[in-house]
Amino acid sequence: MKIATILFTYKRSYHTKQVIEALRQNTVLPAKLFVFQDGLGSEEDAYEWNKVNELIQGIDWCDKEVMVSESNRGLASSIVTGINYVFKEYDAIIVLEDDCVPAASFISFMCQCFEKYQNHKNIYSISGYSYPVSLEKRDADVYGCGRISSWGWGTWKDRWDIYKKDYELTRQLKREKISSENLALWGQDLEEMLVGNIRGNCNSWAVFWALNVISKGGICINPYKSLIQNIGTDGTGTNCGVTDFYKVKMYDEVDKEFHLPDEIVFLNDTIEAFVPLFGSYTAVNQRADFKKNILVYGVGTFYMEYEKEINKEYFIEAFVDQRKKGWFAGKEIIRINEIVKYTFDKILIMVKNIQQCINIVKELTSGGIDGACLLIGHNFYGEYSKCIDRISVLSGGKLSVKYKGKEKQVQSKEEFEEICREV
Repeated sequence: MKIATILFTYKRSYHTKQVIEALRQNTVLPAKLFVFQDGLGSEEDAYEWNKVNELIQGIDWCDKEVMVSESNRGLASSIVTGINYVFKEYDAIIVLEDDCVPAASFISFMCQCFEKYQNHKNIYSISGYSYPVSLEKRDADVYGCGRISSWGWGTWKDRWDIYKKDYELTRQLKREKISSENLALWGQDLEEMLVGNIRGNCNSWAVFWALNVISKGGICINPYKSLIQNIGTDGTGTNCGVTDFYKVKMYDEVDKEFHLPDEIVFLNDTIEAFVPLFGSYTAVNQRADFKKNILVYGVGTFYMEYEKEINKEYFIEAFVDQRKKGWFAGKEIIRINEIVKYTFDKILIMVKNIQQCINIVKELTSGGIDGACLLIGHNFYGEYSKCIDRISVLSGGKLSVKYKGKEKQVQSKEEFEEICREV
């Protein structure tokens, strides 16, 4: 295989210098290093931009090709254009941005993985970065997950061929059970990133790469001990703010051979470890004797805010929603008239607007649903739950609210909020 290394730069001389020096110390040097510098976008950036240009022009310890853009493309366009350029000649690529500092054995690790898994077509991406998740290391040095990392990563030409910039990807993934589950497991945050791209809040190419890989059910390989340290979460980057959350201890020992298993699959402990980072508690929830089987009415922000707590207590059979359709986290989203398809113990109404909640209760009870089967989310979650002791559904769809030793029937938002003010 012909393997190339790519470094993308712009104006951060301090960061770029650290990456170059660390790359120089690697036990295996890149066969060829391609360096792309985005064109100057503002005169305010000129001083730092020129310092970076001096650094990359001064690389003399490996075969290199430096390309400086005549215009300012922006991060996403620069990376995709550069990758496509290098893939015209090479079979696999290793990609570094100007804030991803590699360990001394990073290039060696990437090359070993490329050779080992080149014919494993379900493996789409290799990364030297290990996410800050709690995972117990097994016999091998790597694990498989369903989320790409764009920090010190690489792929093969035939895998990269699936890349497309498609803003309909999340919608398409939500149309089927398995793909919606994969999206919820590995990319719960990606829809918000897509919206950020549209609004101009971020300029991410990686969101599309992540979604394309998820759509294929693809496997991504990470080491248990990180070979990359990202130093760009200091507010200087395009998409990262100031945070220490993703800071990990970098593995600095020099390994000539990494233990790479013949087969890589998603392990249950890996899936569960990624849930707090990118995943969904709904997607990993399992049936249990102590859990009631429920339908959840509403799959919006109110439900997502309390998703973890709800899935600890209940097993969700399906969601009911009058506006959304398709699937969420492997669960079907149905209309009220489809409730009869499912067997359930309770229906949990997770609609934040209390007036809508009251209207839904009336609609369900008038349609033959026993009020005793209905649970009002505000009884257990959110601000209202701090004001009241219990909400019960009476015949005719009226709500009975118990609070401070009192009990009142309510039929409107005003009556409900009057109780809360009284409390």
